[in-house]
Amino acid sequence: MLPASNLLLLSCRSPFLDDAKVYPPLANFYLKSYVERYLPDTRVIVGDDDYDVEHLAWVRDYDAVGISIMTPQRHEALRLAAAIKAASPRTTVIAGGPHVKHYWQDLAREPVFDFLVPLDGEKALVAILAGQASSRTLSSVLTREEIATQPRPDRTSDNAIQILRRYRYLLCGRPATTLMTARGCPERCTFCEEALTAVRWSSLDSIGHQLDDIRAAGWRAVYIFDDLFAISLPKIQPICQQLSKRELWYRCNAQARYFTKWGEDMAQLLANTGCVEVAFGAESGSQRILDNVQKRCTVEQNYQTVRYAKKYGIQVKAFILLGLPGENAGTLAETEAFIRDSGIDDFQCAVYMPFRGTAIRQALDHGTAIDLQLRPAGSDGEITGAYGIKGGQTAYEVRTCALSAEDLRQHRDHLVSRYRPRSHRSSWQNEDCFFDEAISPYADV
Repeated sequence: MLPASNLLLLSCRSPFLDDAKVYPPLANFYLKSYVERYLPDTRVIVGDDDYDVEHLAWVRDYDAVGISIMTPQRHEALRLAAAIKAASPRTTVIAGGPHVKHYWQDLAREPVFDFLVPLDGEKALVAILAGQASSRTLSSVLTREEIATQPRPDRTSDNAIQILRRYRYLLCGRPATTLMTARGCPERCTFCEEALTAVRWSSLDSIGHQLDDIRAAGWRAVYIFDDLFAISLPKIQPICQQLSKRELWYRCNAQARYFTKWGEDMAQLLANTGCVEVAFGAESGSQRILDNVQKRCTVEQNYQTVRYAKKYGIQVKAFILLGLPGENAGTLAETEAFIRDSGIDDFQCAVYMPFRGTAIRQALDHGTAIDLQLRPAGSDGEITGAYGIKGGQTAYEVRTCALSAEDLRQHRDHLVSRYRPRSHRSSWQNEDCFFDEAISPYADV
């Protein structure tokens, strides 16, 4: 393509969600700032998901449209790309986002996508827009140095403010938005497609300027969206101090081995600098399941993480995954015991989905012996890909030797109905049955 002077960045609609307007699409604002730095003559607009595929004549104003795609959005992305090409055949359509990383070969068969960007989008997008792309699929990864020096995501332009204000996220009653301080995860979890990806931190200066932008825009809290923020006490201490300096409350993600490595010091640091909630992947209450997926932590460390956080007044949300390899009635009972006894304030419970790019999916695709069977429910023969869907539900596309998909559905429904986590409020709030308040500590948090 010829050098582009007008770029539109879109996120796909997520019709499967109860509310798609919670966490804003930060990736597009990173891309906007990067393109504006290296191609200052290119006009970059971040769009929203309020498009109408039947009326896209306006896309003719753009030389290129970038579409960020998650796996459960893949059908919507294809429909959107086809509509763009029908309305404006000359407009270059670029596919990026998490789905492209591991499903690019599927997308390569779709002629509506002119370029595919499976990894970091910044340098690839600049090459495409400058007319210097060497192939249809462009893979590039920003180095640690490049991440540290990249421009911060746009939160100050009229375009950015307009889009960001459409997202409604409250953290303990405060208007909140999202923040990334690092990309990547060093863990080896076999169920996760982000395992063993290099951790690359933004500079403290950049983070400070981002926090200033956030305050100036009126937000008073942030969700630090890093895969693992509470990972190293010396590394995060200056970031926490920057948050405290600006009186921003925050929520962050943790992992039990790191959280407990420092004794109570990690919890104390977070609490003293404005952390009001920690979310962590407990996954299971069974040590056998944790070992099966190379979680590299113990059930006791999961319990200890909750105790440390609660001691310092931090709320705790646990992510629970049912249906991991080796799951049976006994391991499900151990997970229920963790939910009941650990003291967590909230949990999000889903049944595992083996995405491509995970070690478990690779084992399944290669016929390696593993106690898990996959029955994809997507119309294209692939998993549907959404851990959370309307009504607080999830999908059931795996089974183990001991448990059918129906067994997993019944147990998840039991956990959600009995313990009523606020993350699944839409599942239980209208149920016509009696609940014992003494065993339902999550509903009124």
